[in-house]
Amino acid sequence: MEGISNGIPVNNCSESEQLVKPYVPLDVASELVTRLYGLKVQSIKELVSYDDKNFHIKVLEDYDNANIRELCPHGYILKVLNAKDSQCESIIDAQNAVLNHLTTNKTVTCPRPILNKGGKFKSLEKLYGKSTEGDEPVSSERPYAFYIVRLYAFIPGKLLYGKSCPVHVWYKVGLLCGTLDKALKDFHHPGYKQVDSLWSLKQIPNLVKYLHVIKGPKRKALINEVIQAFSDEVMPQYDKLPKGIIHGDFNEQNILLEEQANQETAGKDYNVVGILDFGDSHYSCYVFEVSIAIMYMMFEDTVDPLAVGGHVLAGYLKEWKLTDLELSLIKCCVAGRFAQSLTLGEYSYSLDPGNEYLMTSAKKGWSLLENFWRVPKAELYSTWKKIISSYK
Repeated sequence: MEGISNGIPVNNCSESEQLVKPYVPLDVASELVTRLYGLKVQSIKELVSYDDKNFHIKVLEDYDNANIRELCPHGYILKVLNAKDSQCESIIDAQNAVLNHLTTNKTVTCPRPILNKGGKFKSLEKLYGKSTEGDEPVSSERPYAFYIVRLYAFIPGKLLYGKSCPVHVWYKVGLLCGTLDKALKDFHHPGYKQVDSLWSLKQIPNLVKYLHVIKGPKRKALINEVIQAFSDEVMPQYDKLPKGIIHGDFNEQNILLEEQANQETAGKDYNVVGILDFGDSHYSCYVFEVSIAIMYMMFEDTVDPLAVGGHVLAGYLKEWKLTDLELSLIKCCVAGRFAQSLTLGEYSYSLDPGNEYLMTSAKKGWSLLENFWRVPKAELYSTWKKIISSYK
């Protein structure tokens, strides 16, 4: 059945099918790199991604692209955006503009967009879905959609996810988060006016539409309680909160580390060197940014989860100040992100069962949220205040 979705034609694809990742076999990914960017693929490796397709590409020295002055020594990241987000080209332009702003000013290390042979930072490509009949040739009977394709310079490093880090790393995460918000305080792009993502914290009240995917009355009641608290405490203050362009997904799988020796313990230590994936960047409240960072850092095991906020805030506040009103809302905002991640993770998994990446937060998230939500606010803030003071 032919159809049009926001101006992008889709053949034989239901709405739910459009929401899942594009089907991009390795040979198709290689062809895109060569055809669009004039690069000859030496090796290719698919990377874990939420709803897009990402590949780490290494290339041969010979290339055909007048817009590339020199090859990136560590290779490239090919990103094929999911069909739903590919409908919003102005938002992708805004994201590329942010990355170019940061890399040009060298304030924060992040992926640098690469121009294709046509002198553009993106292109819209027709890609076919997976055949149900095995390796049949591509034909008009195969479902297809249009996907935005981009290429970025690869940044070497290790993801924070799963690393046993000293507590000062959480301080450095906060420092990077504050540095990023400071670097973008005067940045504007008209494309961000169109961003209205479910992953924006201001959308937390709308999570009630997805409560049906939560299994078990106890968990459903917990999420509902957090949603109600956010609606009552945060949303009435929304217009008063300072705002700007924020990353929007400051999590452990988007933060890059550089391994180094720890002279005191003779063990591993890490420096925080960069931030990846600006796909959820948008115009919003600064307090949402640091709250998101705190929430995701609580998943790591090297420090008491209830103490994490103090370390992250200590670093963040060194670069970017928060008002008393903003500080008073952090607990509710952190809990709101837990509710958002757990609920939307369950919802996305119902559309794409078997994609375990979608359930990353759920493995520990429920117990973390319950413990965090039940601790008295005064007790939590007292713990954080002592930690912040220890860094001064």
